[in-house]
Amino acid sequence: MPRRTTDDPVAVAFGTAVRVARQARGETVEDVAGRIARLDPSYLAGIERGAHAPSIVTVKRIADALELSVAELVGEM
Repeated sequence: MPRRTTDDPVAVAFGTAVRVARQARGETVEDVAGRIARLDPSYLAGIERGAHAPSIVTVKRIADALELSVAELVGEM
């Protein structure tokens, strides 16, 4: 599958929501990624930039690591 040449607006909005929630907790990307099995901090940083569109399973794991529901995390989108 070819790589996207532009970031998807939904992926960018989700990434922004993740970054805002993480920063509100005063945590680093490494802090959050460290609580998610098999999630590399650089991948999480890519999600925050909108460069990656995570699966729903990964979205749930990120929400759990941020102690939010998926609805709370995506509700601001």
